[in-house]
Amino acid sequence: MRVGLRGQLGLFTVLFAGGMWMSKIAQPLYFEQLGALVAFGIGYAVMAVVGGFSFAWGAFADRFGGLNSVRLGTLIYGIGIAGRVMTDVIPVVVFSAIAGAGASLVLVAIRPWVRANASDEEIPKIVGARNLGHQAGILLGTVGAASVFALAATQGDGARTALLIAPTLVAAAFVWVLFSPQPPARPRMEAQPQQADLGLGRRRYVAIAAKLAAIGVLSGFYVSLVAPYLPLILTNGGATAAQAALIMAFMSLAQIGATWLFSRHSKVTKPFGLFTITEVLTGIMTAAAALALGLGVAWIAIIFILRAAFVSIAVAAEETIQYAVIPAKATGFIFGISQTAFLVGDALGGVLGAPLWMGLGPEGLLLTAGIITVVNAGLLPLLLRGVRTEPLVKVA
Repeated sequence: MRVGLRGQLGLFTVLFAGGMWMSKIAQPLYFEQLGALVAFGIGYAVMAVVGGFSFAWGAFADRFGGLNSVRLGTLIYGIGIAGRVMTDVIPVVVFSAIAGAGASLVLVAIRPWVRANASDEEIPKIVGARNLGHQAGILLGTVGAASVFALAATQGDGARTALLIAPTLVAAAFVWVLFSPQPPARPRMEAQPQQADLGLGRRRYVAIAAKLAAIGVLSGFYVSLVAPYLPLILTNGGATAAQAALIMAFMSLAQIGATWLFSRHSKVTKPFGLFTITEVLTGIMTAAAALALGLGVAWIAIIFILRAAFVSIAVAAEETIQYAVIPAKATGFIFGISQTAFLVGDALGGVLGAPLWMGLGPEGLLLTAGIITVVNAGLLPLLLRGVRTEPLVKVA
């Protein structure tokens, strides 16, 4: 049986993301039941700090190999989340650090894995397949957790069962990526860009990394102004808790549909133009949500579902651009810097989101996020359009 890279990476992402999200949902409920929320908060912070060293995990992946690093990171992450059934502070810190290292290694190592095995023409479709797998994995994890909770005798039993199932899904992802037939490595035809890679000086690498870091900080900032507060925004707009959950489910389906379209038709798209258009539309939809909070649940639902679709396309287009501008020999390291910067922006948004909410309400929070999103739509092309590392950018 021959499995293409798209199929191999797609199924891996479904299983890995499914385990990750099931664990994310179950862990706080489990720790709350056992009166260990302080330990949960400490573990969350430890995992974030360890994950923030993504640049180091990326440099390791460049040397160890993308696929081998994905395998190792998956194994480490599975061990880390398997330890989440323990609630004492010391085990929580240890297993959170393990999980943070494993997850970060997987997320950055996917990039050099793809770069080593895919031609430039294939990359947009592979990016689409990976994002589609991620959204499907979120559905698997959330629906799976909800089903376990519904069948369990108590909430505590359900959360514990879900915490045990989650590493099983990650283990399945590890087995799949370890033993599934490997697609044959495709020789990269663009010898000229590879020679250019060898000629890139340290300053050029640093310049590209700095540009991606600036974009990452801004992206992480505006994402964290909306995503953590989304259930509250929906309920403030008149939705019940059940309606808010349903709207978020439809948002996930919209992202799956949009990502599928990107994967299917990405060969004829221009990533810079596609990113700019969808990112601007994301900003407009975010600001429109602020203005629609008093107009009823239906309008808010429509706006956020459309926004979700635009977000998914913008994310896929941005990742395609990153593949095009990052030097092949530093893929993991520079992607790691971008991921670290995103986490810094995410932390800043998390710190400032609550004061914005309390001072300006959900309307102010959404308007701020919308304005920053539009700024980002112009910043990325401004910083990256002049970078010429891979041919994909030239046809953008």
